[in-house]
Amino acid sequence: MNDPKDVRIRLLSWLLRSPLGLRLVQALLAGRPQKPHHHVSADFFLEMARAAYASRTRPVVWSNIFVPSELFWGLGIVPFFPETWAGLAASMGLSALGVSQAAALGYPVDLCTVHRSAAGLRVSRLFPRMDAVVATSHTCDLASQMLSNFAHAEGKPFFLLDVPQRENKEAVDYSTAQLQRLIEHWCETLGIVFDLDRLRHALHLSNKARTLALEVAMLREAQPAPLRGSGMRDQLGMLTAMFGHPSGIRYYQTLRDYTRQRITSSQPEQTLQRVRLYWMHLMPYFESELLSHLEDDLGGVVAWEEVSTIWWDELDERDPLRSLARKMVSLFFNGPIQRRAEMALRLIQRYHCQGAIHFSHWGCRQSAGALHVLRARLRQEGVPLLILDGDCIDPSNLQLGPLHTRLEAFIEMLL
Repeated sequence: MNDPKDVRIRLLSWLLRSPLGLRLVQALLAGRPQKPHHHVSADFFLEMARAAYASRTRPVVWSNIFVPSELFWGLGIVPFFPETWAGLAASMGLSALGVSQAAALGYPVDLCTVHRSAAGLRVSRLFPRMDAVVATSHTCDLASQMLSNFAHAEGKPFFLLDVPQRENKEAVDYSTAQLQRLIEHWCETLGIVFDLDRLRHALHLSNKARTLALEVAMLREAQPAPLRGSGMRDQLGMLTAMFGHPSGIRYYQTLRDYTRQRITSSQPEQTLQRVRLYWMHLMPYFESELLSHLEDDLGGVVAWEEVSTIWWDELDERDPLRSLARKMVSLFFNGPIQRRAEMALRLIQRYHCQGAIHFSHWGCRQSAGALHVLRARLRQEGVPLLILDGDCIDPSNLQLGPLHTRLEAFIEMLL
């Protein structure tokens, strides 16, 4: 008798790799009640899936999320971000599958579950083909190591972008030269043709999306908050995949209009609003009572999320590679922790937050390792910080009882 898990994997694999299967998924999603911007994002990721799984017209390059997406779209390459798709799989209830498959392969349990789940989903054939792999060295060491491991296992070329820890002219020069070598490498190994005008157009699209995203950020300063913070948990995926693609403009224009309508009609998504909060790091990608308890029961408003922040300046379309290099080195997670702390204080003030919550995802050293410095710096300015230990991917590693108790005490303290 067939194992139900194996049957589910085969069905999902067929849906992803079959044009008919993807059309069925698109029809199913179109029939579900969704917010307007969610329709745009669903269509975008289905388009990516169609290009990565069901088509062989363009090369597919696996990447970590901090390689600028404008580079892929400007070179005619289909990007695939295992980290993003592991989060998407978690939202579909596939966390246990990815994590259990990774355990069977011998990946240690103290590794980040985003990458462990991605490893398990890859061997389950739920990820597409890879023609090449690229990763940056900054922010998450494990991402580049896992991607290098995947490339080695499949005999595909791997390229590491070594991003300096400081933001200065020398760092930008160094990163620009690496991007130039990367393009030369892809022209040779993937057979692509470099078209400078196409890359400049991708930056033009990115700048337009950036302007709209900044408008959304400004609208979210409103009180009461027009949007639920829990509804913005997908923003890191949008920021790292959509920019440079026409869907980025459609998404942020639709989100801006939706946000503005919530304000003008005095219909905030969250009815009970007692305390405004700044959320640091990620949120659970699966459905959980944690955020609903915070918002609906306690009246905690996530007024802004750290990972929703547009961190880069407008890109110079006349000098695209240098602009993309600057975008990489300017990431607030890169370099001294003071950069992240000072940005947090600016956003806490901008969004009138009374406190901050840091969700410490299991296995994420780069974020959790900075907590002592972050807490001390926020305390200097009188901002209380609550640290919640949990998991973005694996529901079994989220202890709701103790977390609820800590949230309740924190909100009570802020009132």
